[in-house]
Amino acid sequence: MKKNLLSASAASFRAANNSLSPAAKALATFLITGLSLSAGQVQAQTAGFVQWPLEANNQDKASVRSTGLAGNAATFKRLTISDGQVPTGANAFAPYTAGLGQAFAVLANGGGWSSNATPPGPGSAPRRTFYEQFSATASAPTRLDSLILEASVASSASGKIAVVYSLSNFVSDSVSITGGKGPAISNSTITLPGGPLASTANGTFGAGVGTASNGATLPQYATGGVPSTFRFALTSGSGVTLAAGQTLTVRLYFGVGSSSAGRYVLLRNVTLKSQQLVTAAKLARAQQPLNVYPNPAQSQLVVAHPAAEKGAVVSIYSATGQKAASFSTQPGTTSTDLRIGTLSSGIYLVEYTDGAQRITSKIVKE
Repeated sequence: MKKNLLSASAASFRAANNSLSPAAKALATFLITGLSLSAGQVQAQTAGFVQWPLEANNQDKASVRSTGLAGNAATFKRLTISDGQVPTGANAFAPYTAGLGQAFAVLANGGGWSSNATPPGPGSAPRRTFYEQFSATASAPTRLDSLILEASVASSASGKIAVVYSLSNFVSDSVSITGGKGPAISNSTITLPGGPLASTANGTFGAGVGTASNGATLPQYATGGVPSTFRFALTSGSGVTLAAGQTLTVRLYFGVGSSSAGRYVLLRNVTLKSQQLVTAAKLARAQQPLNVYPNPAQSQLVVAHPAAEKGAVVSIYSATGQKAASFSTQPGTTSTDLRIGTLSSGIYLVEYTDGAQRITSKIVKE
């Protein structure tokens, strides 16, 4: 009966469509197609974005989180925040530092990683009993498809990370990440070009395994540098949708093959986000502005756009029409991350162009 009603409604729209203006025809076509889609395809979903900077505390940043999503305070399991004493003085790694983020280890002095210690640490490979947990709860249907973070290890070339997530707080499900990209690494033991992570080092555990044999390699922190960026996909990039009241929980597992004090993991800008290009939105894109979030923005902006053609560019223009910044897109991707911390506060126009189309939206830079 429901199917018949939908078919009849769609037929009525089609019959009337010939007398409509071009703009009205586009809207009618969108409505007709929407009637033919399943409820899951047209269900309103918020473009999710939540970030833990970890430069001052373990809380998410309320000013950048998307509507309908709230981050919870990060928590440790068998890991400990730095005591700010090692090495010494101005060189010591504080618990939270602007530019470096959060410093932590098995012991507060940056040691305790060895599996031969008393009590034993995880060793060089991440173990399921040592992790930091991040979670976000939705108050409206929200889609999340990737995890981005910046991480490195102080004074060690043998750090690893693995990632697992759950929609039941690990009561009834536990899902490894299924792909990602890592930074270029060059240290005394390993050289990696950066880009897509190899299947042997992609941050996964494997089914029923307590120790991650496929942990992704963490770069060694270089004095004066910053943690390096990792991008992990949720469900191969197809993402997960949180119903209202549902929580996504992510656990980051770490291993370090050095046992001396001062071997801190440095972690910052842990971000859960979504490209948020649902079927109905694709059909209506010609009538919609460019999807950007968070807005207002401070240091980071995500621009969702059509699958990028080669040479596609995202540009930012000031209120006076002057180009303030320009960013190349990766062919085939449907979102581009922009660092806009150096822009002055004000109103800007963000523009996506690929030679065939131009899509814009206004943002507020705080």
